[in-house]
Amino acid sequence: MESVLPLVIGAAITCLAVILEKVLVGSGQHPVTVDQNPTHSPEQNAPISPVARFAATPESSPEPIIAVVPAVEPSERPWLPRPEQTIPKCVAFFDVETTGVSDKDRIVTFAGVKLLDTATLSTGSLQMAYIYLIFDPGRKSHPSAEAIHGYSDWALRHQESFGIYAATIERFFDSADLVVAHNAEYDVGFYNREMERLGRGPISEPIFCTMDGYRQRGFSGSASLSAICHQIGVARSTKLHGALEDAWLAMRVYLWLNNRGFSGQLPPEFTGDPINMRSVPPLPIGTLPRRQRKKPLTVPDETAAQMAPPSLPPRVLQ
Repeated sequence: MESVLPLVIGAAITCLAVILEKVLVGSGQHPVTVDQNPTHSPEQNAPISPVARFAATPESSPEPIIAVVPAVEPSERPWLPRPEQTIPKCVAFFDVETTGVSDKDRIVTFAGVKLLDTATLSTGSLQMAYIYLIFDPGRKSHPSAEAIHGYSDWALRHQESFGIYAATIERFFDSADLVVAHNAEYDVGFYNREMERLGRGPISEPIFCTMDGYRQRGFSGSASLSAICHQIGVARSTKLHGALEDAWLAMRVYLWLNNRGFSGQLPPEFTGDPINMRSVPPLPIGTLPRRQRKKPLTVPDETAAQMAPPSLPPRVLQ
């Protein structure tokens, strides 16, 4: 009996092992084995990302043990640029810099970049016009706002008022099929309030916000213009926020969101002063004199502003 007992126990263990193997294979899991002669490199022993964690199975068995993320078609990935799609023919991008962020603050600079025919994007060129204007806001900028736009109170008080160029700015938007801005609620709000003070109407064209568009696509992290531009490989030329450069960057983001990205650099003309910038006399010593109130806008003033060129002639960028 004692000689038979080990045989019985051995047979029972063998049967149990066979049963366990069938259960594991039937459930889709592979038997676990121990490598008696490990030859793994340090990279192979490193932790594996859950998103791409696959077992080191034999070449004849390519199926992964763990597939955390199912295959997703590109069209279902909201964080990727969308496939080719139709965009309006004429798109205007604009930005404003202001004295502060309250409803009582005013516009310091206004700039716009207008793509005259987006169909030319397929040829690798941009046919566009632009406008860049500076104004006396009638009040001093908040220190944090002045640090952003870079114009002192002394320089701004020697500029013309927004109202002189209101008609010129309206004409800039007239031919656009779509108006685009980053954080459009802010820029459009300031623009419309300036026009309301002059008895003029708000922007009537459809408006698209690149910040909202970026968030709606499911991107994480900051949706500021600087952060998005960093992600797509574009950067500001200086630490200051120039309205014209920001309008250009909003255009870059819009085109990227619509799979129309390009590698063009900021045109040299965009780094200069506003086209209506007046010379500023030397800063007086001591306390600045009180700001002089500007005269109300007259018909001759408005006529002269309408005759002034709103921008350099349209040009083509390669």
